[in-house]
Amino acid sequence: MENWTNNRGMLQRQPRSGGFTLIASLMLMLLLSGLSIGLLMMVNTESRVGNNDLQNNLAYHAAEGGMEQMTSDLANAFNTMQAPSPAVISALSSYMPPPDPVNNVQFTEYTLTAATNPNGTLAATYRQIGSGANQGLFAQIIPVTLTAAAQTYSKDQVRMQRTVEIALIPVFQFGVFSESDLGFFSSPNLDFAGRVHTNGNLFLGVSNSASIAFHDKVTAFGDVVRQQLPNGLPSATNNNNGNVNILTASGGCDILPNAFGTNPGPKCRSLALTEGSVQAGPGSTVNPSWPTISGSTYTAWLANAATGVKKLSLPFVGGGAQAFEIIRRRPNVAELPTSAVGQSRLYNQAQIRVMLSDTPAENHPDGSAVDAQDIRLVSQLPPALIGLYPTQAPATDKQGGVNLGGNVYNFGEATQNNAYEPAGGGLVTPSWYHPPNNVTPYPAGSNFPAATAFAGNNPEWPIIDGYLRVEYETPAGAWVPVTNEWLNLGFSRGMLSPKTPGSNPVNPNAVLIFQQIADRDGNGAVNGTELANPVNANSQYYWYPINFYDAREGEIRDAFNGGSCTVNGVMNAVELDVNNLNRWINGVIGVTGANKINTVQNNGYILYFSDRRGMQMNTPGGAVALNGEYGFEDTINSSTATGTPDGVLEPKPAGQAFSPEDVNSSNSFENYGAYNVGDGFGINTHNAPYDPYTNRIASCVSVGRKNRVTGARHVLKLVDGSLGNVPVAPTVPPGGFTVASENPVYVQGDYNSSAADPTWTNPAAAEPAHSSSAIIADAVTMLSNNWDDRRSFINASAGPAGNRTAVTSFYRVAVAAGKNINFPSPAFSGGVNYGFGTDGGVHNFLRFLEDWNPGPQQTLNYKGSLVSLYYSTYATGVFKCCNYVVYLPPLRNYSFDPLFAQPQNLPPGTPLFRDVDNLSYRQDFTPY
Repeated sequence: MENWTNNRGMLQRQPRSGGFTLIASLMLMLLLSGLSIGLLMMVNTESRVGNNDLQNNLAYHAAEGGMEQMTSDLANAFNTMQAPSPAVISALSSYMPPPDPVNNVQFTEYTLTAATNPNGTLAATYRQIGSGANQGLFAQIIPVTLTAAAQTYSKDQVRMQRTVEIALIPVFQFGVFSESDLGFFSSPNLDFAGRVHTNGNLFLGVSNSASIAFHDKVTAFGDVVRQQLPNGLPSATNNNNGNVNILTASGGCDILPNAFGTNPGPKCRSLALTEGSVQAGPGSTVNPSWPTISGSTYTAWLANAATGVKKLSLPFVGGGAQAFEIIRRRPNVAELPTSAVGQSRLYNQAQIRVMLSDTPAENHPDGSAVDAQDIRLVSQLPPALIGLYPTQAPATDKQGGVNLGGNVYNFGEATQNNAYEPAGGGLVTPSWYHPPNNVTPYPAGSNFPAATAFAGNNPEWPIIDGYLRVEYETPAGAWVPVTNEWLNLGFSRGMLSPKTPGSNPVNPNAVLIFQQIADRDGNGAVNGTELANPVNANSQYYWYPINFYDAREGEIRDAFNGGSCTVNGVMNAVELDVNNLNRWINGVIGVTGANKINTVQNNGYILYFSDRRGMQMNTPGGAVALNGEYGFEDTINSSTATGTPDGVLEPKPAGQAFSPEDVNSSNSFENYGAYNVGDGFGINTHNAPYDPYTNRIASCVSVGRKNRVTGARHVLKLVDGSLGNVPVAPTVPPGGFTVASENPVYVQGDYNSSAADPTWTNPAAAEPAHSSSAIIADAVTMLSNNWDDRRSFINASAGPAGNRTAVTSFYRVAVAAGKNINFPSPAFSGGVNYGFGTDGGVHNFLRFLEDWNPGPQQTLNYKGSLVSLYYSTYATGVFKCCNYVVYLPPLRNYSFDPLFAQPQNLPPGTPLFRDVDNLSYRQDFTPY
């Protein structure tokens, strides 16, 4: 129905609006429907995209986690093995994480691939590390590619790749390295060309009137300390204010003498007392300026962990294993040579082994049978012992080169028969003998002399004893015993150690020397007293052991005691004639002949030495195996100026985990080693607390020099090792020679060098023919060309240095050895004794026993690498300073051997540090 209206008298029709509204409504509904559909589509898309993103994130993080696990597993493989094979590295893929049912993620690819040579071995290259904290060091680089691909249930996949380098860093590439705190302090002028690093704290200083110059990076994992000595005394008042000159750019300290001056030049800067990483001693308030000092002032040539330095450790160290295990014998057949520790033991790496023990079975830690090559070092067996020991195979008697036609070797015997030894001559009739508690060499309940008495009412006893075994490894890996072969070359010498080839007048071909002519009156010459009885020269009574006095081990304080000495300092030496060993290896002497010894495994020869004679177990009768230690830690006793052993461990200093007497970090006190050490000298050391210091030998030159060392005071002495005498393996390039010993090693006279080496005066001169050589031992002492065992007993603890006069000598050898633990300076010490409580510092790491300054001061020329990997557990005497009872210091001409930066020049058995560096990390977007 239409609506009509009257407009000015006219009727007009009004249109209706209902259709438009309907259309508008329909259009609005259509629009809203579109919006709803769009919104729904957007929500669905976003949901789908979000889910895809979630799945991708799950895959990404799973792949990333797998990559980190692979990296960790690879690092652990190199922690437990020095150099795992490609197969071992590849087998780490078996640790692929299992499918994750919660997140529905699984790995489709999980591989570790090491670069290999055509023969399947690791394709390692020797080059400089290009980045990271160890940049600039040369290392054996092993590249490994890690690949991980993770996929979700929706088939979302992420594939990642990482390239890593395993860097095996030779320890002898450092000029100086220390596992523990390292000290440069209160020393004369020093000049170090090699890199310096410590895993502990670094103490930097030098005496007030001197300077020290470094020519490479100086780094520490711990604190850099400038204002204290390692024993806690302040630098400012203890002769430690000299110039410590550090690089600010490469080559900056190379121009002398400016490098030693107060103004060393624009690229070589003197470190101020306020420029350590801490404001006082270790653990004190951090120096807020240290990041700038290290990073900007010294441009990282001086750094610590706070500025990027990493800790360097031997691969097997950890899980209870300590670094000193590298010099220990294999403990038993249960430890496999392929185990983590077994691979690093130099006992297992060696090609020649020399072992001495109180029982023959102890020389067979691999479980092999005792045989006729386990030779007892006695001239005769008394009737009471017949049947107690395995019968020795017949062998030619050797007595000063004289064939006596018997069936045993003739070693020295002690007797009170005046026809051989004047009354009161110094040979002791012990009133007791406490044998090592792993053996009962004499009938239980009887005294030592009575049990070994021969017919005629004259008690006598062996002054050399124990079982010797010598063996070598063939190229095929078989071990061949040669004990009789070596003994048939002789085992005796005159009154002086041989210095040059052929200078042993008794047995000029002897490789191992156990005894010397009996200088009964101690005048250093064979005269009427020694030759009074003609049978003397052809009898077992003509010989004394090779004993000498080590005042550092013998004296608990640096104090004068006249001509007396302690049983703790009387060392019995086995001498290794290095030149004769070289002749035997090359077939010049003996019957083995040349090229019979394995030289491939270690780029040369490793001779392993272990003398466990007299060694006690951890507690008398309480343990089941020997451990290679002396077993005496009661050496500090800072509560008393006399140092008398107190039977307890020193308190742990603040912030330290172990007592400074606890050299093996066992957290237990040990003094059992002194139980039997005085027996052979008639000195009582077996009353608790065991004390090898207080009851002294009144006449050291007679009693200490002549009698048997019954405790664990046995050492190796290297003699006749001058330039050209040290073995060189016939490999390409020529291989070197390393001596490894769980005992202390003493180097007598020039070693692997001499004054004939022109590079001492002209570094640019042509290198003379020499061996790439190392000594890795419990401790290393340098004795000059003038050392005389007899004179070490004359005024043994008198100063200066007991008149043991040294002469300039030359040594070219890397040294890895132990030292003692720093401890707080005792209240009674001070003044000139500012060094007591320290380990002696870098300048005393090589130990001395002579007067190197009789006027004029003599020079110790040393070229090599100084490395401390552990604390000494056999030579446990602490460093003593400064009354000069032990020594007067030499002029120290120390330098790093730059040839060690080249792999072909590294000594055999060089320990390697491990470092894992990440080079690249990327996601692979290649379609799959």
